[in-house]
Amino acid sequence: MVSGKARAVVTMLGPVAWLALAAGLQMVGALLFFRAPLDPILVSTYTLIAFSVYLLNRFTDGEDSYNCPEQRMFFQQKTTLAAIPIFLIAFSILMLAFSSRLVVWHLVLITCGVFYSVSIVPFARNKSLCWVRLKDILFVKNISVSLLWGITPFAIAASQKISTAPHKLDLITVMSAFCLTTLINTTSCDVRDVEGDRHAKVATLPTYFGVRFTALFLVLWGIVGSLFAAISYWSGTIGTATIILFFATLLWTGLVAAPIYLRELKLSKALTEPLIDTQQVFCGISLIVLSVCI
Repeated sequence: MVSGKARAVVTMLGPVAWLALAAGLQMVGALLFFRAPLDPILVSTYTLIAFSVYLLNRFTDGEDSYNCPEQRMFFQQKTTLAAIPIFLIAFSILMLAFSSRLVVWHLVLITCGVFYSVSIVPFARNKSLCWVRLKDILFVKNISVSLLWGITPFAIAASQKISTAPHKLDLITVMSAFCLTTLINTTSCDVRDVEGDRHAKVATLPTYFGVRFTALFLVLWGIVGSLFAAISYWSGTIGTATIILFFATLLWTGLVAAPIYLRELKLSKALTEPLIDTQQVFCGISLIVLSVCI
């Protein structure tokens, strides 16, 4: 039988590993999309970096004392595990550097990931300078996460030796789908944690503007993105496979985010967290399918 300690480790690290898997799938899809060789070093290091960034965040997420007390307690008691993301990031950088695969976007990803989790960003608050994380700044967290997931796999893939570049508008539409669905994902997670974030005085869209405004804001962006994709398709500037990916990822993201807004369901974070993060996995799988079809 699996011991209680082993089960706790799996429970706490499982969501982080799930996001790392999604990152690996997206890198595979991006390489295929650019007709670049499937590079195990690029895929594995991108996966390790994603795992490290989200694991590091577990040690600095003070609001988990309200949102997920058992998670906060686990990582407070296992501070030695903080060496793991540091080691994996250093290992990934060395692996990329020695294999001549390190590009500026790897450094952007790592730097933003550290700034996202660690209070080292200077910020003016109440007429004084303080040090905060990117995720402490209203909406900066949402935008930075959205852009990182939506741009970095494609930017890294584009830096490799490619035979034929994808059509520019197809690329823009796919990247827009990734950015938009990630924005819905991360902002909906803020809605899920709204009560705890209010207690911890963490500024998010739902704590600052309310859940209803947040929902309308995301719907509006979904409509804008859908109109952009539909007009591009009707004008013949993007292909059928691209428009299917856009609406498939948007629909899936809406479906897995919906339970967070339906408070009467009262689903636990242990269920809603891996459910909504299927958005990232679905994006990766959809991109692989798209790349094979076009």
